[in-house]
Amino acid sequence: MRFPCEFISSSLLPGLRIRITHSLREIGFSQNEIARILGVKQPVIVTYLQKKIEETGDERINHHLDVLANKVSEMIVSKEDIEPIMRTICTKCKSLRVSGPICSIHKEILPEIAKIKNCSICTGIDEIPSIEERSKIIRTLEETLEELKKVDCFYLWVPEIGSQLAICESDAEELDDVASFPGRIIKVKEQILNVHPPEFGSSKTSSSLLLWFKKNKPDTRWVLSIKTKEELRQIFKENKISFLETEHLDLAKNKVLSNLEKGKRIIDVQAIMDEASSGFESITYIFAKNRTDLMDIVKLLK
Repeated sequence: MRFPCEFISSSLLPGLRIRITHSLREIGFSQNEIARILGVKQPVIVTYLQKKIEETGDERINHHLDVLANKVSEMIVSKEDIEPIMRTICTKCKSLRVSGPICSIHKEILPEIAKIKNCSICTGIDEIPSIEERSKIIRTLEETLEELKKVDCFYLWVPEIGSQLAICESDAEELDDVASFPGRIIKVKEQILNVHPPEFGSSKTSSSLLLWFKKNKPDTRWVLSIKTKEELRQIFKENKISFLETEHLDLAKNKVLSNLEKGKRIIDVQAIMDEASSGFESITYIFAKNRTDLMDIVKLLK
């Protein structure tokens, strides 16, 4: 099985880099400047300059590379931001893949592809997540963290390993459909901090738990992990927040969750309180269908 990306990596990108190097050198950029711009070592630039442009790339895409390299070089000289430069290159790459010369090359590399009618492998229209929706989810996650920071006692409930806050898309099925804070949410004295901005597909444990819970209770989109304390049980009971208690979720997650599905009504549950294995920290996972419901529970913590 051969992918179009293999050709892009082996021919298109090297050919483009070589052309940009020659173009910038002719304009007057030093080898070190070009190396910094392209993110390579200076000896690599020497190698690029030793190659003749007409001998690089594939003749079916070389004229595209010539035009693209000139465009990118002009953008670099004009000191444009990295985003439009990257977008220009990636947009051209996609246009060459979708019913373009790279599509034809891919069919030669992998004849089975040629048998596919109306091939849409490189378009990925149905598979690509909405940028607008994902940006909205990221903003919502950031706003919720700011709300948590304003809850006076929340820092007391942040586990030593950090707390995880995650939200998934409405039709989430995979870990890449869940956004969270890489490195978790931590406490420094009485301050709540995040060590990295939120992103999709970064948390394996909390994300997999959220997806499992969502499978049993489809309207669930949020999960927050906090420290398990004895008084938490009383808080849950007094406020009629249904919860299940588990053991060793940290070491035997699949087995524990499987047993829960067999013997309990997950649909009525809002939290899972886990008694950790020796050497691990006991964690409670709060699940909610929206931010308001989640924060309502958090504000009950004392």
